[in-house]
Amino acid sequence: MVTTASFYRLNYLQQADLIMQHGLFLQTRKEGNFVIDLYELHDLLIEIFYQNETEEPVSVMAYNTAEKLKTLHSGNLQPRLVIRKDSDNLREGNYAA
Repeated sequence: MVTTASFYRLNYLQQADLIMQHGLFLQTRKEGNFVIDLYELHDLLIEIFYQNETEEPVSVMAYNTAEKLKTLHSGNLQPRLVIRKDSDNLREGNYAA
C-alpha cells in the first residue's frame, strides 16, 4: 500500500517508475500555465504538472483519493485529445501517433 508520505519519500525517478508500472492514467486538464496529468495509484491520486508551452515536468503531487476528488470540478476538466468531426477538414502537416 502506498501512502502520500511513502510516495514523497521516493525520488522523482522512483515516483515515475511506480506510476508507470502501477498507476492508471485518468485524464489530462489545463489550469493556467499548466497541463496536469492525473493518475490513480492504489488509494492515491497523483497529479503531474507540466509547463503548458514546453511540457517540461514542474511538480508531482500526491493526494488521498477522497480528499482530491472533492477539489475537482467539471469546469476545469478538459481532455487534450479532441476527436474531429467528419465535416472537419484535415490540415496538411506532420502528424505523429
